[in-house]
Amino acid sequence: MVNSKTLFLNVPDTVFVTDMYGYILDFNRLHPFDTVRKGRKITSLIPDSLKTDDGEVRIGGGVYRRRTMPILYKDNISGYTVMLTDVTEEADITEKRRKTSEDLKALADTLKSSNGELESLVLQTKQLTDYAEQLRIAQTIHDDAGHAITELHTICQMCLKLRDSDPKRYGELLNEGIEICRRSIAANGRKRYDSLKELLDEFAHMCRLRTDISVRGSEPPFLREKYGLIKQMLKEAYHNTLDHSFADTIQVSVDLSENSAKITILDNGSFRGGFEKGFGLSVMEERVIASGGEIAFIAESGRGFEIKAEWRMQK
Repeated sequence: MVNSKTLFLNVPDTVFVTDMYGYILDFNRLHPFDTVRKGRKITSLIPDSLKTDDGEVRIGGGVYRRRTMPILYKDNISGYTVMLTDVTEEADITEKRRKTSEDLKALADTLKSSNGELESLVLQTKQLTDYAEQLRIAQTIHDDAGHAITELHTICQMCLKLRDSDPKRYGELLNEGIEICRRSIAANGRKRYDSLKELLDEFAHMCRLRTDISVRGSEPPFLREKYGLIKQMLKEAYHNTLDHSFADTIQVSVDLSENSAKITILDNGSFRGGFEKGFGLSVMEERVIASGGEIAFIAESGRGFEIKAEWRMQK
């Protein structure tokens, strides 16, 4: 049977034996009180050490679980045994778990806030997408229906003048008006072209003004993807001339090289007043820039209105 002394000496933690007043009488290990000597009052080291309830105390950089047991002699308390069990590692783990829990809660709060911001951004994106679609529809209406209306307006004015004086031409103009309506409904703008020449020839055919088209150089491969944009540019320039100029000729000059394409559109009108970009020219500018090109509008008093656009092959 293990005697009390052997048990006392083999307790793996610090044990203090005190008298009834709490003065240290004996101990089996000095740590964590390396400099403590017998006769020191234990309450000066651990103020509440003589309480019989268990608890944890911090001593130096360590955490210890305390257990106090009274020593009875003839039914009276003659002293106390105070045992300190080192639980620093356990306390560190508990503290880490507590901090981790707090961090997770903070992350959860941040995630909740981020989700709210994300939902707001998704809503804004949807609104912008809806706006972009509305703008696209408005641009399409302007490009197709708007141009068709401009042509029909011009034909109507000519019909009023020729109805009595030239019945044959009057009938031809009416048929042309019907064809314009048919083209607009059929969305002829979606047509595919085999070459820039084919596109320019079609423009010259539909244009009511005299056209002077010149092309210099060989067409670079990258220009093919710009056909739709070039067609819209030509149509917008043509209808801009019809609406705002007394010109009777529109000149289109194209300079091509292996790495670039330059298009100049000039009418022979006489510009007056201040220049202000309307919806059509603003849309043209946005589209050219978005396609990687550059564009300039030249409006000088006494000469025709000029549009210059240029694209360079992206390296």
